[in-house]
Amino acid sequence: MYILIKCLQNILLKTPEPLLLIFGRSIGFVFYCIGSRRRAAFKNIKSVFPKKTNKEINAIVRRNFSGFGLSLVESLVIPKMYKHITLTGKRDLLDQGGICVGIHAGSWELINCYFAKRYKFAIMAQEQKHSALDDHLIKTREAEGMKVCFSLKELVKSIKDKYLIGMVVDHGVRDDALTVKFFSHLVPTPRGAVYLARKFKKKIFPCFSYRGKGFSFKVRVGEPIDVEGKTDAQVLTYINYLYEEYLKKNPWEYYWCYKRFKYKINRDVVILSDSKVGHLKQSKALAAFLSQEPYEVKTKIIDVNYKAPFMRTLADILAFFTPRHCPASWFWLYFLLDKKTLNSLKGIYADTVISTGSMIAPVNKLFSAYLGAKSGVVLRPNIPLRKFNLAIIPEHDRVYAENALLIKGALFYPENINQRAKECRDFFKLDNTKKIAFFIGGPVGTENEFFKNFKIFIKELKSFALANDYNLLISTSRRTPEKIEDYLESQLKDFSKTEVMVIANRDNYDFIFEGFNSLADLVFVTSESISMITEIASMGKPCICTFFEPQDNKRELFLNSIKDEISFLKQPYKIDAINFKAASIFEKNKQNLSKYLGLLT
Repeated sequence: MYILIKCLQNILLKTPEPLLLIFGRSIGFVFYCIGSRRRAAFKNIKSVFPKKTNKEINAIVRRNFSGFGLSLVESLVIPKMYKHITLTGKRDLLDQGGICVGIHAGSWELINCYFAKRYKFAIMAQEQKHSALDDHLIKTREAEGMKVCFSLKELVKSIKDKYLIGMVVDHGVRDDALTVKFFSHLVPTPRGAVYLARKFKKKIFPCFSYRGKGFSFKVRVGEPIDVEGKTDAQVLTYINYLYEEYLKKNPWEYYWCYKRFKYKINRDVVILSDSKVGHLKQSKALAAFLSQEPYEVKTKIIDVNYKAPFMRTLADILAFFTPRHCPASWFWLYFLLDKKTLNSLKGIYADTVISTGSMIAPVNKLFSAYLGAKSGVVLRPNIPLRKFNLAIIPEHDRVYAENALLIKGALFYPENINQRAKECRDFFKLDNTKKIAFFIGGPVGTENEFFKNFKIFIKELKSFALANDYNLLISTSRRTPEKIEDYLESQLKDFSKTEVMVIANRDNYDFIFEGFNSLADLVFVTSESISMITEIASMGKPCICTFFEPQDNKRELFLNSIKDEISFLKQPYKIDAINFKAASIFEKNKQNLSKYLGLLT
């Protein structure tokens, strides 16, 4: 391999520059045609320039790969290229020694050799994956007068010998690196340059390169940075800022396929919402679980609407044929979604896209494919689960896949529980007596049967509360029929043990659910609400699922899946016979989910 590289080098050294230009740009085009590299570049550019259009990003990618191809050719014909380089800026100060820093932009191998020709110049070498390439680089560098150091000890000796040191500040390293913001991302940034500058009282010189026409290059040495009186974080933050400004003006110069963002510790999460409160709560729960990982999570919620109802079916079809990463899928989103949704999605970036429910699952797939983001879906979609990185499915749906996590009930994450409990206690001026909370939904089947059994239960509940000295916290829902609301008021409004009664269709408060759950010793809930039962059971209180009507197949499967976690109460509603038990659904779901979250980060 090394011999082949040398033969190619000898041929290129004798090749006219116009042909070298054609050859270099052809190499760049070949790399551009490698889908994985092109998509990686698109994703990284989108992550730092989210406002740029697809057309603008693709133009940057093409120019970037063209420049990369030229850089490869330049690295093989370095002696021929020096005449094309112009050095500007604070170049005279480099004679005093110091540390030149740069990033993986421009033709960095050529520029390093150019510095070695003009100054006593040393770098710290990293071993390449391919030994032949490593041998070629070392011999080329040394032939151009560069001192190549293979250890920190050698580099320190070079500094003492008044060498100018060259270092990059965008390695994707994590060991002994500081986490510093670069654009909007928190990335590990090596502090070696700052450490050496501080220890040996040297200045840091940021260097910038600009490709002109053909092989021409302009290299500018920036204002020297004095590290005295500054922390490492302050110096690195300033250096990153300088290179941000440089790349804002010259984005095509950076090697966007580089792994700079691979180790970032922040995650941008976009939640797609179908405007269903229960679905949004589950999506937000998944995002909350993600925030428990060692990442800084920033969440944005986008309401999604189709242009027309039939577009939903078309979206499923398009999502089915869309690969994991496909920047072109933005075209389909443009075709499927209404203008307001599109405007909301424009100009944002996501590392992870989350949605709940089958309605907008295909939009999740298309949008995450466009960004090259990870995708997580809660509840069963209409398209295959393999189209997503992670699918969270209730056990009672009985759907199995390698990337599917089966959980008990609905996904739930308890947040702000103590705060909501305090708000509830203060608002209603509640005391510390024993309490029963009762959450009432509405009938799924026949309202008359529901109402008939409901009246029997209320009588038993009143007797139990009086006999055992429990106060009652009662809350209806938006689905509760007016007939039941009226009956509740007639029976419980003036009942001595009724502490609070909230009719949701008249008055509602956002702290009721968490507040009543937290303050109650026992929690009763009607059997038709899968999400409410799960949420109550997830909060660790004894949950008593109360039946006022026969269950359909879906709810029966759900209730069977959690029968060991909660209590069931059916006619004749003998509450004294119940063996109350605290549920642990949340801890079990959390433990299982922790094994799968890596699929979304």
